[in-house]
Amino acid sequence: MAKGQSHHATDRSVFLDLLKETRTKAKLTQTALATLAGVSQPYVSQVEAGKIRLDTIQLRNWLHACGSNLGRFGRALEKRLA
Repeated sequence: MAKGQSHHATDRSVFLDLLKETRTKAKLTQTALATLAGVSQPYVSQVEAGKIRLDTIQLRNWLHACGSNLGRFGRALEKRLA
């Protein structure tokens, strides 16, 4: 962990990296994900940059648009945070 960086900030970074990776592994651009999830491309960009946080239902919709689900994402997140 970088000096002065909290565990929360590190965990958040891991979460955001996995979120973006989920989209890119699905071979979706931000624009394509936005269309599938019913949001705008700038919204997707802001979420991936950590400027907007997703609630659980929004995360579920995002993951479903990427062909994933909460269970799969949660397992991958737990593995990376362990």
